[in-house]
Amino acid sequence: MTLLKYLQTHYSFSRRKAFRFIRKGKVRVNGEVITQPLYEVGEGDVVEVEGYEPGGIKRMVYVAFHKPPGFVVSRSDPHNATIYSILPPEFYDLRAVGRLDKPSEGLLLLTNDGELLHRLTHPKYGVPRTYVVEVTPPPDQRLIVKVLEGIEDRGDMLRAHDAKITRGGKLILVLKQGKYREIRRMMRRLGRRVKRLKRISYGTVNLDLPPGGWRYLTDGEVESLKNLVGLT
Repeated sequence: MTLLKYLQTHYSFSRRKAFRFIRKGKVRVNGEVITQPLYEVGEGDVVEVEGYEPGGIKRMVYVAFHKPPGFVVSRSDPHNATIYSILPPEFYDLRAVGRLDKPSEGLLLLTNDGELLHRLTHPKYGVPRTYVVEVTPPPDQRLIVKVLEGIEDRGDMLRAHDAKITRGGKLILVLKQGKYREIRRMMRRLGRRVKRLKRISYGTVNLDLPPGGWRYLTDGEVESLKNLVGLT
């Protein structure tokens, strides 16, 4: 049986989809990438298709990644290094849950689970994200009051859900809206310059990786995220 026919039979792929996956190098036979659709699959050969289980069931992938500063959250950028340049090639099709701008760092979740991604980023579900922020001049109690009350900027009401100052003079901010560059915009309006911005949690997942490090989420973490946004 040809590899093309094998994917149609065992993975319920259309002929066109099977052809595309083979040509893109997403199919392995006995651990070796095969790009020839008419390759003959022998009895006992092990065929693997990236992102799928036999039967055509899409395998959901959930990854935690510590984005270092200096990288953009994009698949391609002619002027900047992207996170996908330091992630394993098999993660190229995963989408980031929310974004961190180029100078920011910290926890970034990636997945191919479209429904979970949608809910984790939609303001309706109010998923908390926690950040550690270093600003100059240093924060004071007036700043805390302002970010909790809300700050209008370019037609948006920017507001922290929770805020405090650590003994070391850093800001801990919890956001639930996920608006574009929300923290930097608030700080600019309050006359502060952001020296460092780091996300330390997203929903129920906490950052526990070195810069550039990644790991798969545990089943418990995935279940907890789904419960947070009403998915069972």
